[in-house]
Amino acid sequence: MKKGIGIIILVLIFSWLVAEQIDLNEATLEEIKKLPITEKQAEDIYNYRFYIDYFSSIYDLREIPSLDQRTLLKLKPLVKISHYEPDDEAAQRREEIYYLIERLGSNEGLQEGISDVWEDYLITPRNLNYLNFEEIRNMPNVSPIDAAAILKRLALNDTIADYRDLRNTTGISYYGASNLRHYVYYKEKPHEKRLYIDYQLKYNDTPYREEPEEMYKTTELEVEVDSTTSYITNLWQKYHMEETEPEVMNKIRARYGNQWKAGVVYSNKKGGTNLLEADMDTFKRNGKYFLGYQKRFNGNNSLKVFAGNYRVTFGEGLVMENTDFYSSRKTGFGFSKTIKGVIGDLSRTKEYALHGAAAEWRSPKFNAAMFISSDYKDAVVYDSNGDGLFTDDDNMLAYLTQTRSFDSDIFEESNYTMAPEEDAFQENIIGGHLAYSPIIGSSIGVSAYEATYDRDFVVYGPDSLRYLLMPDPADAEGKYKMMDSEIAALYSTKTDTYDRNYRRVYGFDWRTVLNNTSIQGEYAELEVDGNMWKLGDDPKALVLSSYTQFDNLYLLSLYRNYDLNFDNPYSRGFSEHQKFEDTAFDKYGHTLANPLMRDLYINSAQAQAEEGVYFETRYQFNRMLTLNRTYVDIWERKADGRKSVRFQGELDFRPIYDLSFRLKYKHQTNRYDDDADRGVSKTNETTGKIRAYLSNFDLLELEYRYLNVWQPPYTYLTNDPEPGGDTIAQGSMLSHADYICVDYTHHFNDNLKVQGSFIYWDGNGVSHWDWEDVEIDFMGEGGTKLWFSLHDKISNNLYLTLKYKTKRYKTQEVEWRAWWNELPESGEYYFKTVDKTENAIRLQLDWKF
Repeated sequence: MKKGIGIIILVLIFSWLVAEQIDLNEATLEEIKKLPITEKQAEDIYNYRFYIDYFSSIYDLREIPSLDQRTLLKLKPLVKISHYEPDDEAAQRREEIYYLIERLGSNEGLQEGISDVWEDYLITPRNLNYLNFEEIRNMPNVSPIDAAAILKRLALNDTIADYRDLRNTTGISYYGASNLRHYVYYKEKPHEKRLYIDYQLKYNDTPYREEPEEMYKTTELEVEVDSTTSYITNLWQKYHMEETEPEVMNKIRARYGNQWKAGVVYSNKKGGTNLLEADMDTFKRNGKYFLGYQKRFNGNNSLKVFAGNYRVTFGEGLVMENTDFYSSRKTGFGFSKTIKGVIGDLSRTKEYALHGAAAEWRSPKFNAAMFISSDYKDAVVYDSNGDGLFTDDDNMLAYLTQTRSFDSDIFEESNYTMAPEEDAFQENIIGGHLAYSPIIGSSIGVSAYEATYDRDFVVYGPDSLRYLLMPDPADAEGKYKMMDSEIAALYSTKTDTYDRNYRRVYGFDWRTVLNNTSIQGEYAELEVDGNMWKLGDDPKALVLSSYTQFDNLYLLSLYRNYDLNFDNPYSRGFSEHQKFEDTAFDKYGHTLANPLMRDLYINSAQAQAEEGVYFETRYQFNRMLTLNRTYVDIWERKADGRKSVRFQGELDFRPIYDLSFRLKYKHQTNRYDDDADRGVSKTNETTGKIRAYLSNFDLLELEYRYLNVWQPPYTYLTNDPEPGGDTIAQGSMLSHADYICVDYTHHFNDNLKVQGSFIYWDGNGVSHWDWEDVEIDFMGEGGTKLWFSLHDKISNNLYLTLKYKTKRYKTQEVEWRAWWNELPESGEYYFKTVDKTENAIRLQLDWKF
């Protein structure tokens, strides 16, 4: 009896104590202040829960600096921590897949904008059982074979219930299933009809690269002091471009479920007007926006409609892929894939941005897309009427993506005959794509667009063009080379045989999946003077590829052939080099009618005219040994017939999972068919890496790289100084370079990490590069570099990335002279080697709610 009474009393006391305990995950600030702690400690507890995270344990209080162990022990019997499930499903998914969102958020260049679409599907996945072929294939790192395997199963009325069920699908690869799992769900689970808003701020004050800096320094501008006095300067000095000129981007996206989407972005390049000072005309030049609507009908039929700015990609990108960014060896598989069809566009693409309206219909049998656009584009213009001014009556040479924009008036005042011009012409485009899929995994489609212009593109023949590009007769006759036939092959709207105001490009694409092999390709033609209904009588381009996948092996083969005259500004096919490499725009900027024409090469997004075959593979021999991405490319450059070969292979040996030894070898020979040709060069690069995967997902890597480049002698350096000398060329040149790098990643906790590198390199005339977290950096003659990037998940909705880089290096000596016995100091264009120090900050803030 007494024992029972005692138990009842203990239960009552315990119940009273529990009732009096304060739940830190639900208590108000006033309730927390009633605890035996200071007011500051109470506010710190409340702010931690409000701004950082909910408590999962009483011991989380030790994360708060103002609370010591003694305070924790005092609070332990007075508080409780209830299990908290966030009501916001999107925030919960962000927590689960933070590493994927972080990776997508850092994408720039080719995949910028595409990552926005993938991130939306991470937060609000779609039902895999209702997706069509292109919707599945458009997911990151999912192959056409994986997409076909899923649809073949669904065609048998065999729905996919979960990820395990997906992995058991016949024909799907392990990588395809694992990459797809976060972007889809499997059972009917209607998403909450709610509003999602993402805001992103990017700040970047990285200095100009060496090529633009050299370009701006070689300009000559006449500045008047008064009516009788003037002096000569250049763009670099006039606009104080050595000072920090940050690029700032503000982007906000909103969507309602997966149906309504909208976004606005404003991005100013270096020297541009910032958002707070921009008027409406400036916003139109530097800003973009879109409004989109997507609706599903009867399962896997869908309609998408966009107004404003949008991105379009068809086939292999030969007819249409509108981006300002070039990517070498873009196969369309793995990390170089793009989303086929139409999506909203808030990327930094400006010159090739499309602005208007677009619609796309997708069904199991038919895909159709149509778009219209009207926008102003930049171009290189020249004083074709000889009045000394750049007006709308003057002709244009080509589209131009400018590193920085300038008022063309400054070039008129300095008597330039060619100049870059912002919003030089209005481009109106109408185009579309229609595809039919007779069986799962197979389709054939046609694409076309017509662009009309309010000014003429006129490109003269080589005999006149050389003097237009290089006003000095000595330069025009001595430096205009065979490679410059690529410039003469640019498209004209007015010639001796026709006068038109348009450019038409059309073609067809195809794809079929046979077991574990996918075969695809695209053929395109630029209408010049041939018959629209006859193939092969106009400049053309062709890409044909096959992709075979196994669980531990893939084989990729690709053939491309682009005519020299195939000048489609919206073509983004596979190639080794971008358009205008090794032309006067690349090599002889100082001799051009305007050095800023070098931007035609520096920012070119088109592929160079090539014909070649490319093979790529990856094979995992066993758990310890893997042949990583390995490829060989054999091609011929159309402009001068130069034949080249490039090979890269990498072995990865892992005696244990956490330790990796990698050996990579790269070789490239240009003009391999003629060792006596001046264009010959042989490059060898050997890289060794030791990578250790440490606890808490930390990483430490040591890399050493050795390069050597062999080149034949320069005849001007060995022959007699006067023309007509009979001394034969002899000897050769071999350059060496070294590179040492330490990479690291350290996680302080689940929300904060740092990654970076320490680098030392010695160039000796050989170009080095470093792939940083979100960008590639081409470095100078020799030096050291340090960079680190902090990634902080401040809260479930707020992410911060801060990157700092400092680089000390020597610039490469640059000189141009006619003969070997002309001393560099007496040359008109000579830049000595100088020591430079560069510091840069990149800041990215993402707010998602």
